[in-house]
Amino acid sequence: MNSLDHPPRFARKRLALTAAIALAGISLCATQTNAATRPSASRYGGVIKVGIFDTFPGFCVSNNPANSALMAERTIYETLFERTKGGDMIGLLASGASSSSDLKTWTVTLRQGIKFTDGQDFDATAVLANFNAITGRVAAAAYSAGGLPAYQTKAYTVGTGTAFTANIKAMSVKSQYVIEFQLDRAQNDFPSTLYASGRFFMRSPLQLTNATTCADVPVGTGPFKLVSWTSDQLTVTRNTGYWRRDPVNNAQLPYLNQITFTNVKEASQRAAAVRKGAIDAAMFSSASEGTFIKDLRKRRTVVNEHKSPVEYYPSLWLNEGKPGSPFSYMSARKAVLSCIDRANFLKARNKGEGVVAKSIVGPKSVMYTKSGFQKFSIKDSKHWLAEYIKESGKDRLEFTFPADTTAVSQGNAAFLKATWAKCGIYANYVVEETGVIITKAFNAAPKISAGEYYNAYDALLLLLFEGNDVAFNLPFIVTNAYPGNSTNPVHPLYRNNVGVVLGLNHITDTTVDTFFYDGEAATSKTVAKRNYRAGTAYIQEHAMMGSITHMYYTVFTTKKIAGVGTLQLVKGKTQRVVTNWGLDWTGIWKKA
Repeated sequence: MNSLDHPPRFARKRLALTAAIALAGISLCATQTNAATRPSASRYGGVIKVGIFDTFPGFCVSNNPANSALMAERTIYETLFERTKGGDMIGLLASGASSSSDLKTWTVTLRQGIKFTDGQDFDATAVLANFNAITGRVAAAAYSAGGLPAYQTKAYTVGTGTAFTANIKAMSVKSQYVIEFQLDRAQNDFPSTLYASGRFFMRSPLQLTNATTCADVPVGTGPFKLVSWTSDQLTVTRNTGYWRRDPVNNAQLPYLNQITFTNVKEASQRAAAVRKGAIDAAMFSSASEGTFIKDLRKRRTVVNEHKSPVEYYPSLWLNEGKPGSPFSYMSARKAVLSCIDRANFLKARNKGEGVVAKSIVGPKSVMYTKSGFQKFSIKDSKHWLAEYIKESGKDRLEFTFPADTTAVSQGNAAFLKATWAKCGIYANYVVEETGVIITKAFNAAPKISAGEYYNAYDALLLLLFEGNDVAFNLPFIVTNAYPGNSTNPVHPLYRNNVGVVLGLNHITDTTVDTFFYDGEAATSKTVAKRNYRAGTAYIQEHAMMGSITHMYYTVFTTKKIAGVGTLQLVKGKTQRVVTNWGLDWTGIWKKA
């Protein structure tokens, strides 16, 4: 659902048609009467356990759950839009969206009759409350009224999503179920921004009231609601008042009574638990857990596998902006990127699960091009190392990067360190928990005088890029989420802190911005693709960042789990079975 496929006028008509199809496909409980096609009662009930590999940071706007923890939180919350297997953006809590001809005004229509589990209405006012928080307007208003002390009382609403929504200039409620977004610059894929890889879910306005309730008391519109949680475990129970029915058989959703998600950090323990039936499902990443994925795949008599496409592109982010980082020199960046043995990394560390990167994104992405991508060559690396030593006056190229506390992550780091050593490059890694790494990488308020920086690391291996479009990837590429000519009213407050936090490379070359912003403003798919690919080529030619292998996520379930990937968003449109956040548990049931 974007306006690239046709000129804007036709796009508006097509979006309206999509909205009509969506309204017909997913109906509210009160409007469906076809009881004859309901499934047997045996499908309902069941208490299950799911093994994940992330911790729970809390539930507020500023708490950003990592992938498998996001799966658990999405049982409580829902997004305005959801992506289908075919890549379409379909309304979920929204029924559709349309844009103005200049792609700067987007009107989103909401489904009617939905309530949060605390009884509050889901409507345009609730959506406005959510995006006032996400975009940083709540905190900005507090700052305008009472300065920094007042801002600090609302700082819990400011997070990485604030920078991600920097293109939203204004919002207004047009009617109870219609909200309008006015953008700073033209954007042809705005519904994808509102989706944000599944992270912009709608919270009850009451949850947003203060820092404590926001972080600790999650309230959404989803198929489940909170029972209890700690940083390592989340238990949810069936939302008996859930608004959604299966569009095929009219079944009241969800089917399961209760789900407990538990952080099982080591993949070996997670794999053993699902294999023995101690848990009902477990999520894995091919980037670091190939050994256990391959072993489970052989055990088809006890588990089923549900796998995403290879559409996740972990990046090696090279921090040009950090004081003292060698990567302010292109020669240092090229030396490091030329000394990555991707084929052997895939074989030795990923156990062949995934593909060798030939670009910073995969072939299905509209951004994809091989142009300028640094290939593995010890000879080339040593040439660029000599150039760096000559330019910098240093006697060697040395840098630091982090590794997670798991044995697999540390093994990956050790492999890279040893490879770089073959080229005469000194790489050091520090072992820290993923949550700590994320906090230090995305630091909007570093103490520069104390040697801190927005991204604390010289280099960082982190998955951010994904999919076949650009909306989610773009904020991590550009020099600042708030361009110098931004008309966003919060721009003066956030440009020099929040605005720079997502771009982990901390580049200053705005040529990159031009390529990608021109792509998003295009009304022709061909023009957009040309700009995006030119932008990717520019990044690769200037060695701003790299990629090693591209990956997938997979979930193994016991034979008692059924219905995975069968629930349709609308008639004929099924959402992706497995994503970076795992499975959607809304239509899944447990056999007796």
